[in-house]
Amino acid sequence: KATVSVLNWSLAGTRTMVVAVLSAAAAAAAALPTPNAAYRRYQDSDFLALIHFNMGTYAHNGDPCCDASNWDVLAPYAAGKTVDPGTYNPVQLNTTQWFDSVTALGAKHAVLTAKHGCGYLLWPSKVTLPNGAPYGYGVATPGAAIQRDVLKDFVASAEAAGVGYGFYYSIMKNFFLCRSFSGDNSCLGEVLAGQHNLTDAEYLNVTAALAQEVWGNYGNMSRVWIDSPLGNLAELVNQLQPGAAGTPANPIGWCGTEGGHPSSVWAGDVWSLGGGTHGDPNATTWVPIFCDPQLFQAHVWFWEPGLAVRTLGMMIPIYHDIVGRGMTMELAFSIDRDGLVEDTHAAVYKQLGEWVRTCYGSPVAVTSGSGTAFNVTLPAHANVDRVQLREAIANGQRVRRWVVEALVAGAWTQLAAAQAIGRKRIALFDKPLKVDEATTLRLRLPEAVATPDMAEFAVFAPCATE
Repeated sequence: KATVSVLNWSLAGTRTMVVAVLSAAAAAAAALPTPNAAYRRYQDSDFLALIHFNMGTYAHNGDPCCDASNWDVLAPYAAGKTVDPGTYNPVQLNTTQWFDSVTALGAKHAVLTAKHGCGYLLWPSKVTLPNGAPYGYGVATPGAAIQRDVLKDFVASAEAAGVGYGFYYSIMKNFFLCRSFSGDNSCLGEVLAGQHNLTDAEYLNVTAALAQEVWGNYGNMSRVWIDSPLGNLAELVNQLQPGAAGTPANPIGWCGTEGGHPSSVWAGDVWSLGGGTHGDPNATTWVPIFCDPQLFQAHVWFWEPGLAVRTLGMMIPIYHDIVGRGMTMELAFSIDRDGLVEDTHAAVYKQLGEWVRTCYGSPVAVTSGSGTAFNVTLPAHANVDRVQLREAIANGQRVRRWVVEALVAGAWTQLAAAQAIGRKRIALFDKPLKVDEATTLRLRLPEAVATPDMAEFAVFAPCATE
């Protein structure tokens, strides 16, 4: 009887321990930060098309692109005086043509510069200045070459292409209304012809009314882009676009460079947690990270003549450095003065999209599921040189360390290892692994804050263009 009693106690104790462990794991999973619907939609794409097209296209790149050298002066590099609404004159404007390149790239979101630093509006505005006059600097105004709503065209083209959309609107910078990037008055020394020198209170009132139009009149957006201080408009933006990523309520972290190689800023792991340039695995908030390289080889956003674009060979390492480390690439689109994506640009967007789909579309071996170890079998004579890992991020970013190994000659050989996985992690082996017979590769997850939930452990052959 004593032996039976001890055995019963032992079984009960074991059962209690198992329940406790499972309860602790469940509690840990429940406490993890997870992406809301706005973030899930945003992070469902490797790419976002960040479309730069505004008055700066007809002057020169900059922030603001308008300045004393081109405002009421015909600069040699400009298509006209930037004070003149008619200088913005895309004679072949075709937003549907833009989306041919957006979809060829594989981008599921596109953002257009509705207003950049010049203050020029791409929509017909009903906002008035403090003196009661119309805002008067944009499309569909007296003297404007374009008498239609470019934002409306853009939204229609995005919806027809099945692409999420949004607008870039710089709240606190506006050369037309005498405001610099930081929101400071830039006309204290001189007010140029055609500028309006408003008080701070007047400026914020006008800006709030414009924000109400741009984010309140064009439907539900997937991304909001604010490239300046918020003024006092944070709550207004949240109210107008509650389901968009990039609002004050749904912030997104920036990788810290526009050069295309964020590893130059931070070469380590990137987390969709906490924000900043690379996140924090111990943070309690979900914040995706983006990186925004140009297609031009020069650090230029707005189209300028004679500039070379990056080749596919240049873009592949950028893709791996950004998307391959769990970030979203917000790739610049620089629309030309005719209102089109130039053929040379369109070719690279298509090449890059096709390369991604070809290189990472057909794994040699793949699996998924929950747990701490996953095996796949390479067929005989396989040649592989990379893995793509993805967590099911709807359940949080759980993995804190991972190792990929191959069983070679009876021993496990490490091929790649790091800490973060998140929405996507691509690891290139130091050298290709060529096998003569069926060979096991395994993914081990020795450290995690809750049971790992892997959407993909995939192994790929070398890509032809690399």
